[in-house]
Amino acid sequence: MNIARMVLWLPALIAPGCVGALFPRKGRKITPGGIGGVYLIGQLCLWAVFQVIAVPMIQLRWSFTAVYWCYLAAAAALTAFGAVRLWKHGFQKRKVLPKAAVLRVLVVLGAGVILYQVGMYVFGMNVNEDDSRWLAEANDALVHDTMFLHNPATGEYIGRFVGEMTKDVYSPFPMYIAFLSRLTGTRAAVTAHTVYAPVLLLVSYAAFDRIGKHLFRKRDERVIFLFAVAVIMLFFGGGFRTEAVVTLTRIWQGKAAAAAILAPAILGQVLAIQEEDTAGNWLMLAMMSCAGCLLSGMGIMIALIMIGGYGLYAVVCGRWRRIPLWLLALTPAAVFEILYQFTV
Repeated sequence: MNIARMVLWLPALIAPGCVGALFPRKGRKITPGGIGGVYLIGQLCLWAVFQVIAVPMIQLRWSFTAVYWCYLAAAAALTAFGAVRLWKHGFQKRKVLPKAAVLRVLVVLGAGVILYQVGMYVFGMNVNEDDSRWLAEANDALVHDTMFLHNPATGEYIGRFVGEMTKDVYSPFPMYIAFLSRLTGTRAAVTAHTVYAPVLLLVSYAAFDRIGKHLFRKRDERVIFLFAVAVIMLFFGGGFRTEAVVTLTRIWQGKAAAAAILAPAILGQVLAIQEEDTAGNWLMLAMMSCAGCLLSGMGIMIALIMIGGYGLYAVVCGRWRRIPLWLLALTPAAVFEILYQFTV
């Protein structure tokens, strides 16, 4: 990828960080340790917006160009507002590294492990299994300006949603890859495998870091937790399609992103609600529910099961006043799951 393409990628990579800056409470500055969480929330928000825009247009057989420009306008507006808020409130200066020498070594080792995993995608990733359909659908949008109307196996124009394409209508993550490819002038395969994959990997670790912040009060404990996650991901992949396997070999696929990013993100948000049961936190959970629907049918089910299970727990604990917010958070996944079941 040449320098010109890298320059084109900068706005796309910076946008989630700006959008995520819209979500912290008024007057609260972003700390250096909180940048990952802000970026995670911003990425999920952008996915949710794309889901809301793309699915109706796909159903109406609109062109990919229409989706591209509508989403670009929405994403640009959110990014601009977020950038203004970020400029206004700025960052709070705080030491990032722990004081203990041993923990500083763990920080360096953990960063090395994560960067090694990033390098696996940038320099050596080549997975052919269960990948052609995703890239074919993205290329179909880029070449023919249609969405899910060509057979991804043969290239034949069908003009209707059939087979596996039917379920992708409600989880059009390949169209998001196509959007990034068109925005940056990068081939879909390069976008998915080489550029966006390491970004998604880092977003996954941001989700786990957010879990650690809610599980452990002390920064030292959070350092150990994230280091353990990085090591487990690298060395304890286990069998076929485990969390570590999908995270390090195929995170550009929607179902893998659901496992690597959505599930830990929802868990982190549930922990946030346990600490601070506010309407804003429930609304953020609803946004995550919608974002998960973009990724895959698995993303829909993960959101439905995790949010549904937590809502039942909240009801059993007597938090009756939160039932409307729980139902609101559950609505995006429930709606798309019903559509998914009745049409696939």
